[in-house]
Amino acid sequence: MKRTMNKIGLVGVAAAALMFAFGNTAEALKMDGNNITLRMGSGHPDFLTYTKFMKTQFAPDVVKRVAAETKYKLKFQQHYFGKVVKVFDTLEGVQDGRLDIGGWCVCFDDDKAMAMNLGYYVPFGEPDAVKALKSFRRVVDEFPAIQQDYEKRYKQKLIALSGFNNYGLLTKFDWTKFEQLKGKKILAAGPNLPWVKGAIPVRTTIPKAAQQLQTGVGAGIVLFPDTDFKLKLHQATKGGTYTVTDFGAVTQISLTMGLKVRKKLPKEVVKIIDEVARVYETKSLIAAQNDHDWGIDKLKGAGIKIRTIAPAAKVAWANRLKNWPGERAAAVSKKKGINMGRIMKAYIKYQKELGHKFPVDYPVK
Repeated sequence: MKRTMNKIGLVGVAAAALMFAFGNTAEALKMDGNNITLRMGSGHPDFLTYTKFMKTQFAPDVVKRVAAETKYKLKFQQHYFGKVVKVFDTLEGVQDGRLDIGGWCVCFDDDKAMAMNLGYYVPFGEPDAVKALKSFRRVVDEFPAIQQDYEKRYKQKLIALSGFNNYGLLTKFDWTKFEQLKGKKILAAGPNLPWVKGAIPVRTTIPKAAQQLQTGVGAGIVLFPDTDFKLKLHQATKGGTYTVTDFGAVTQISLTMGLKVRKKLPKEVVKIIDEVARVYETKSLIAAQNDHDWGIDKLKGAGIKIRTIAPAAKVAWANRLKNWPGERAAAVSKKKGINMGRIMKAYIKYQKELGHKFPVDYPVK
């Protein structure tokens, strides 16, 4: 009996600790008269471009407009670096109320946010982040089924899109031909693991990448030049080569807001949040695109050899991935009950209309 009581006591202490850490997780929103407090955050650190703009542009602009245009005063409690949610469970954190608004990469929810990983399923896409946003935003607006699970299953609304810039390859070794990747361990985030053809794909996350490179778990990483530099991955590789592979700028960040919170907030406040979110969408991706050249310059200054992938190597790589987009479209259609083939063909079409040329034609039914 005593042992049982001790166990019960420990469970109680643990539960109390969780309540202290997160507050009432089913009700992060706080309203006291005209004063509103919203909890916002991400599993990523706040110096990545999309999180930096959540903190320095989205939040202050919402606060300013709410104060100027309504009778309410709003403030944000902001949590990054995995303090409230991790990169793998931000969607769940918005769903269960740990956050009212969350920013997260769909690459870490490649099952739950399966359809929204569209950009990953079409490799060597548009390398300019702003143009990539235009094509993806058009798809999301014209084919709402692509993000239907957000509201129907996970009780949150997509309020903004964002992302990084053109994916490239940082490696400990130098290479110029596709065949030279054979046997090398290359890190990638998840839905882009299949990009790693010819080499050995190894799944990673931003918090783990440096250690994996230092310990030999990976000899290279598919990522962005600015993020490589900010995370000091060039130090983890002890030099090496950054190759501009033009895998593409994937619009992979979702900014989502809990549906319960939206219902409880005054309509004029929700309207302001939605409007500022769309401004955030454009501004954050303009900055993300600018960060690409900044990252290249920083890596070069740190002694990293900068290359652009040879056209023959790009075509060889793309040919190894030629049937994969169609396979992913079929898999998403089957699991999510949507016409992903139609959506993917529209996405490819819209990118071509903006001037992008794919190295191969992807057959999609």
